[in-house]
Amino acid sequence: MENANAEHLTMHPTKKETDFIRASLTAFNDKAVGADGHTPLELAVYDEAGNVIAGLLGGTYWGWMYVDILWVDEDHRRQGIGSRLLTSAEAEAKNRGCHHVHLDTMSWQAPDFYRKHGYTVIGFLPDIPDGHQKYLMMKQL
Repeated sequence: MENANAEHLTMHPTKKETDFIRASLTAFNDKAVGADGHTPLELAVYDEAGNVIAGLLGGTYWGWMYVDILWVDEDHRRQGIGSRLLTSAEAEAKNRGCHHVHLDTMSWQAPDFYRKHGYTVIGFLPDIPDGHQKYLMMKQL
């Protein structure tokens, strides 16, 4: 006899289903510790022709800023643009009442750049991909 309450797993939930899952976790979190107050924090830098040459994408929540992406076009690196983006985002995060920042970066990306800006490694994942590491970093504002 088949169990009437048997689970069914899918690797392809619909957008409606993934939205429901996100909303359900948000409701659980809100009940436990209050709303996170998530607000996007997104900056872009343009060249003289109006083309995007750099940007920082992240947000703020629960007193923290996070950096999801910090990118500078290869032709414009080592000119201080990444530093200006990061310090501008940190200043805005402070204005929003944030006390810390967190991010992750890969070993071939920018761990030294972030260290230069006061970030410390608080954890890492080895061999992601093989021979490399993914670093979790943070900074107190």
